[in-house]
Amino acid sequence: MGNYSMRCLGTGEIFEDDYTLHFTDGALVIADYKSKLEVKSESKGVWKYEDWLPVSKATSDVAGTVTYKAEALGKELGLTNLWVTFHGYWPERKAICPTGAFKDMEAVPTIQRMRDHGCKGIICASAGNTARAFTHFCGKNNFPLIVVVAGIHLDRVWVTEDVNLDSVKIVVVEDGDYLDAKLVSKEIAAKLDGWQLEGGAHNIARRDGIGSLILDAWNEIGHLPDHYFQGVGGGPGPIGVQEMMQRLVNFDLAKGPVSKIHLSQNPEHCPIHNAWQDKRAQLKETDFPKGEVDVYSDYLLNKAPSYGIKGGVYDILHASNGETYVVSKEEAIEASKLFERVEGIDIMSPSAVALGSLVQAKEMRTIQPDDCIVLNISGGGVNRLKRDKKTRVVEPWLVAPKNGLAESVLKKLNNQ
Repeated sequence: MGNYSMRCLGTGEIFEDDYTLHFTDGALVIADYKSKLEVKSESKGVWKYEDWLPVSKATSDVAGTVTYKAEALGKELGLTNLWVTFHGYWPERKAICPTGAFKDMEAVPTIQRMRDHGCKGIICASAGNTARAFTHFCGKNNFPLIVVVAGIHLDRVWVTEDVNLDSVKIVVVEDGDYLDAKLVSKEIAAKLDGWQLEGGAHNIARRDGIGSLILDAWNEIGHLPDHYFQGVGGGPGPIGVQEMMQRLVNFDLAKGPVSKIHLSQNPEHCPIHNAWQDKRAQLKETDFPKGEVDVYSDYLLNKAPSYGIKGGVYDILHASNGETYVVSKEEAIEASKLFERVEGIDIMSPSAVALGSLVQAKEMRTIQPDDCIVLNISGGGVNRLKRDKKTRVVEPWLVAPKNGLAESVLKKLNNQ
């Protein structure tokens, strides 16, 4: 597109982007930006960091990070230099993720990247937050979207009343889960000419959009933090954050090394934690639970995380000498209550898990009281938003079992 080229992290080959998601098996692709970052302070959200987004231009869509020094929370925890990157709805903080989570920052540049490459529409799978973000922004832009969700997650696909849904089609997998939704979305994409999968961790616009949160923290703090905390499911968030930190170091905008990355999961389903504790570069079957499990935050329940792939979660943990944690339901609930009591806003379950891991790290002395720490509140203010605004769950366009669902989607599209 002009401001960047693509590079395969497996082979090192450099090539031009054609909405490329895969180049070599077992490796991510990365955007190499040609210019040094100049923060556009007059812009909003991710567009402050437009120089390091894989798009041809900024748009009117707004989503981004609010970074602030969490003095009250830090005092409660005995931390003198704690910062929060907040994503969600919080009018008093002028928060700008309209659907309540940092997935909005993935949707905004992805839609423009799709336009840049002449894509007819987006296909994505989700456990809720991604679906809501793309539904909101594709609806606002009248950009064609097919979202595939499991029936158990349909109630999370809601919008405010001002969003037009003419361009959005919600496909529901009966009695399915998030992995089923991903498999169906891939089947649809293989058969629907001109449409593109959103791409998950393979989508550079998603990783760099979400990675801009650490650029915002760096810009506000004046340097990279010592530690970065986040809940993790599939991995595109922390991968994008680490990539952005390394760019800052490579362009001499920040001193290295990159921040130590701390990732947290539910104890009942924690494949990343299990593998990392064994210092293994690849997942194995025993890292996953046998059968279905109940977890506190099912947003972090991913049966195919981007762990062992080149450039994936193992590599970013290794590069930062990172840590992983499991946070019990009771610990997460206490963390959620603590944040709302001290900071004054509700937070989503992945954020509560992240805060729970921060508490653990403090107790284990993995972090020191005066360390500079960034806590990613990846979603918050949803309860507040639903009190302040009228919302509605999006009506499904098609509901059917997994087997044959992709063919049913194509048939219904052709009959319209």
